[in-house]
Amino acid sequence: MNEFKQVFNKAQQFLILQAYIDSQLSEDELMNFTLLETVDEIPVVFYSAGVMLIQPKIDLDQFTHVFFPIAKLEIQRKENDLEIALPEQTLFFHFDQLGEAEQVANDLVYLYTNVE
Repeated sequence: MNEFKQVFNKAQQFLILQAYIDSQLSEDELMNFTLLETVDEIPVVFYSAGVMLIQPKIDLDQFTHVFFPIAKLEIQRKENDLEIALPEQTLFFHFDQLGEAEQVANDLVYLYTNVE
């Protein structure tokens, strides 16, 4: 992932990640997803089916990801931090403001409790 971060600036990274997400999710899933980055710089997509951890590379065709269904995750907020517990790891997210952490946690709870 370091190479991806070194070669592309933030705006380019976002656009390339968006292109990968577009290629992986259905039209319905693309209508409601959240892309966040963990404190250790792992891009994570939250969408109705679950969570996708993306391993970006220099070439979009070489991107890979790991998927976890919603039944296998647990969301916990601690002040400005959000923890997502997965079967074999915990993802950590930090937000500068408490309100932002609360909003993201609420958005994820809403996303996963209103799955059609």
